[in-house]
Amino acid sequence: MRFAVHMLRASRVNLLMNDYTAGLPSPLAFLGLAEAIGRDLGVADWQARVLPILHAVHISDGRTKPEMQPKSGIFTPIETVEDMVGTVKVSLLLDLPGMENADRLRDAILRRRIAGGTIANRDVRVEPVAPDGSALPGLSRGYAMVRPDQPERRLISSGDMRQMERIARILFPATREPGRGWIVPVAVGHRLLEDPGSVPKRIRTRTPEVPHVFVEPCVGIAELISVRNPRLSGLAEDAMTDRLWSWHAEGDHILGHPAYHPESLSPKP
Repeated sequence: MRFAVHMLRASRVNLLMNDYTAGLPSPLAFLGLAEAIGRDLGVADWQARVLPILHAVHISDGRTKPEMQPKSGIFTPIETVEDMVGTVKVSLLLDLPGMENADRLRDAILRRRIAGGTIANRDVRVEPVAPDGSALPGLSRGYAMVRPDQPERRLISSGDMRQMERIARILFPATREPGRGWIVPVAVGHRLLEDPGSVPKRIRTRTPEVPHVFVEPCVGIAELISVRNPRLSGLAEDAMTDRLWSWHAEGDHILGHPAYHPESLSPKP
């Protein structure tokens, strides 16, 4: 069943998506939130889907103040990594297969965070909605973060300079033609540097059942589309479901949407 979660508010949300892009909350953070909620409610692992609708994002001034620690008889600041945090207002469309109780979903959301930022709502409006695009105009004005329709905009890179340059040319063309839409760089997943089947067992991991592997972050392109735009509100059920983010693992990539997988962009014989 699909639910609309209206107007969540959170502060100190991490806006540093990965090594390559910052300024907005990552779509992977919302996908992680959906997955965590789903597991709390008995949904099968890796089945949750989510579509974030951004209403407002405000980057906080300054940076995190470093803590002090005693060193050589004096207190010195602990070095802190670069960060970027802010306040976010966002609504969600959530697909949680087998979950049909809006009250249980509301209670589960109130115990969660968005990219490290605590959800500040004392109450949350959650309601079942139609699985097609007709639910979107009933939300507050905002912009849905979706994968691009055009295959040529679904490029990803984990540091390859030629791919990075192609992505940059799409995002920042010399001439911006009318109708190009509002496209932004986003974190789209990870490329594995090790084989999970043969990686050595490592200590102090979160769970002994899941292999710990090293990965590289992947950057790609997403589009922000108004919830009032017929490109979304006019979609049938299958097309709308395809706009939601969902985990996809294949080969050496774990991505937030199957459309970004390199194999999906390769010419078919």
